[in-house]
Amino acid sequence: MFVQNLNERQQGVLLHYADEVMRTDRSIKAAELVAMDLLRSQTEPGVKAEDVPIEQLPGVFEDRLSRVSFLLELVGMGYSDEDFDPEESELVGRIAEVFSLHADRTIRAIEDWVRDQLNLLKEAQKLMEG
Repeated sequence: MFVQNLNERQQGVLLHYADEVMRTDRSIKAAELVAMDLLRSQTEPGVKAEDVPIEQLPGVFEDRLSRVSFLLELVGMGYSDEDFDPEESELVGRIAEVFSLHADRTIRAIEDWVRDQLNLLKEAQKLMEG
């Protein structure tokens, strides 16, 4: 949903870390694979996953727009199976810390927004089902 806010390198890093979030609880569910495919489909053609150490992420995501977009996508991946596992949350929290978005509670607002979106999607599904 926010991939368009990222340049091609940032999209590659996103693919790597989305995969890390998906795998961190050592249990890959079908919903996570679907979410990963959707994420890949939103990147520019030819973008490949790129591993950048967490400490170096601020040099790749230099502004607030790209940092928040990156975190929104990662939290969304964490919730794709409706269970933001503690290990997934810890990984995303470490990234928020290096972005200095942990202390100002931005990461909490991101998590709240993602949960709200999931609830709205469920309500829409109920409306469509009648």
